[in-house]
Amino acid sequence: MHYFDAVNDFIDHVVKWIIIVLMLFIPAVMVLQVIIRYIFNYPLPWPEEAVRFALIWLVFMTACAALRRGEVVALDYVLVRLNRKVALCLTVLGSVLMIGFLMIAFYSGVDMTWFMYKKGTPSPALELPTWIVYISLPIGCCLMSFQILVDLLHLLFGRKADR
Repeated sequence: MHYFDAVNDFIDHVVKWIIIVLMLFIPAVMVLQVIIRYIFNYPLPWPEEAVRFALIWLVFMTACAALRRGEVVALDYVLVRLNRKVALCLTVLGSVLMIGFLMIAFYSGVDMTWFMYKKGTPSPALELPTWIVYISLPIGCCLMSFQILVDLLHLLFGRKADR
């Protein structure tokens, strides 16, 4: 259990820094584009694409961070009114179903990423390989699944996850 917590803490630290960098990058690039477009009357071709790619990565990284902190939308109205064992069973079932969904999304993401990698299509403006954007889905799903698994282990073995 301690190993999972250490890995989870490391992942959380890395994800936080990725979020910070992306949250600084996105407005900086957009401000640059506005300045260049309206002051110099010459719009750059790459900022919109760079921000779009950054936003896609930001979605998956913030979803992982939100899961870590328990800041996702939850309908616990019914759970707090049920018997403790029934509530635990429903929580475990929900966690298993979420992991199942994320694994299906992971598989689809790997399939799409591999297809784009083999195709070798670069993005129009940045000319980056498009698989770099597509790989955000399997990475995000894997990180979220791991977080749910750690939370589930804490729930089942009695240790509360630190949030």
